[in-house]
Amino acid sequence: MFKVVLIDDEPIIIEGLKKILDWHALGFEIVAVAYDGVDGFSKLLELNPDVALIDIRIPGIDGLLLIQRLREKNISTKIIILSGYSEFEYARKAVELGVESYLLKPIDKQLLEEKLMAIREKLEEEFKINRAFSTAKKLTREKVVEKLVLGTLKDTEIEYMNKFFELQLPWKKYQVAIIQLLNENRNSCEINQTVLQLKEKVDLFLNKNSCGFSTIINNNICILFKDFWYPFNSRSINILKDMLMQYTDGQVIISIGSKVEDYRNIKKSFEEANELLKKRFLLGYKGLIFIKEAIFRYDKTEKEFDDNVNAYALAVAIEFNNFEKINNILENKADNLIKKNASEDEAKSSFYNFFVDVLYKLSQNQEYKQIVEKYLTQEIFKNLFTQKTLTELKGLIKYYFTLIAEQIKKLHSDNFKVQVEEFIKRNYFIDLKLETLAEIFGYNSSYFSKLFKKTFGENFLSYIEKVRIEKAKELLENGEKVSKVAKKVGYEDMDYFCLKFKKYVGCSPKGYKESLKRK
Repeated sequence: MFKVVLIDDEPIIIEGLKKILDWHALGFEIVAVAYDGVDGFSKLLELNPDVALIDIRIPGIDGLLLIQRLREKNISTKIIILSGYSEFEYARKAVELGVESYLLKPIDKQLLEEKLMAIREKLEEEFKINRAFSTAKKLTREKVVEKLVLGTLKDTEIEYMNKFFELQLPWKKYQVAIIQLLNENRNSCEINQTVLQLKEKVDLFLNKNSCGFSTIINNNICILFKDFWYPFNSRSINILKDMLMQYTDGQVIISIGSKVEDYRNIKKSFEEANELLKKRFLLGYKGLIFIKEAIFRYDKTEKEFDDNVNAYALAVAIEFNNFEKINNILENKADNLIKKNASEDEAKSSFYNFFVDVLYKLSQNQEYKQIVEKYLTQEIFKNLFTQKTLTELKGLIKYYFTLIAEQIKKLHSDNFKVQVEEFIKRNYFIDLKLETLAEIFGYNSSYFSKLFKKTFGENFLSYIEKVRIEKAKELLENGEKVSKVAKKVGYEDMDYFCLKFKKYVGCSPKGYKESLKRK
């Protein structure tokens, strides 16, 4: 609907104009009326309607002066002059001011309808032109963003583009992220279509948060973030990632370069993100790759990770429930693969052989053989080889070894509360689930949940959170940084950790550290 304002000092004329036509059927809506020039001018400025019907003789400001002031304000409203005067001078001045029509009272219904239909055609054509120009401008701006990211614009060109496309440079921070669609079971046409669909969703996110622009480079969606960066805005970026992962059934990866403070260094952030994409298996985690430090380079003088020695040490750690040792050995194994810049196939094969070797060493104890054999199945081997990143592969192997260790421990203890307490105490920092514990201790999850609450007086999640927060307090008391403490006690998301800490302690982790200093 196009908006219409009626201005006439005679109420009967206003009411007649309202009723003379079916405005809605013609595509118009009367949004305001005024009975003098001053009020009319105010409403025209406020509403900026598409069309105004103005009586030429109205009190306050006459119609011609009102139109003149509108033109001085660059208001493009289409004007139809209404008058009981047929003098040529009025018509000449009205035409000079660019009015669409000059109609004499009493208004002829058919003539007014014809004039409105002609105006509507003009408005619709202008709308199409403006929309086409807007689209062209957007596409051109994407090209400018591409050149900024690739670092191919000179300073003088950037200055011009900045003004023309309203980029509002300089910004405080710049960061480049690259979204890559994994091409599993897709042809090139499907990839192109999906990339365009993903870009629409990315643009909605960027517009909603006013945080940057996107473009397509080498069939990847490239985001230039404006004053919005990872990890500071990690929660919002993870929301974007999760939305894209859900839309593609997990078939996207987002790599993020470091933030920079000068637009001349945007290319550096882009190159980092590009380099990270090549190492998505080694460095990625659940669809996201970001690393603040320089990418590891293998130092041949560094002591080699001995698979045989470490497999034996890991078997011993599993047997004696030394979960810290289990974790350290697996972390060292993964770090060694990263430093060697292993390919995805090399990393998976190496970890698979290491996993089997550890199980073989455990199985030499006949008491453990039945437990170990459960983890030498085709299904488990397939799970190892289908993990998308080294972190997820390492986590899965750690999970299996944790289950084995707990089942071995169960052979030597029968006190339910002690077993559970010790298990949680050793493993509070991993992604513990009630179903996992139920499986380890040989119960179905429903019964285990009831038994746990009866034994400990609270539900499983609440108990885990308290254990983690108590451990976090200890670490903070020892002077460790809040960010490191959060990860050590099992929280990847800093904001979520702070929220949980405040819930149980009554203040933020930072506030807790400051209170310790005052004591």
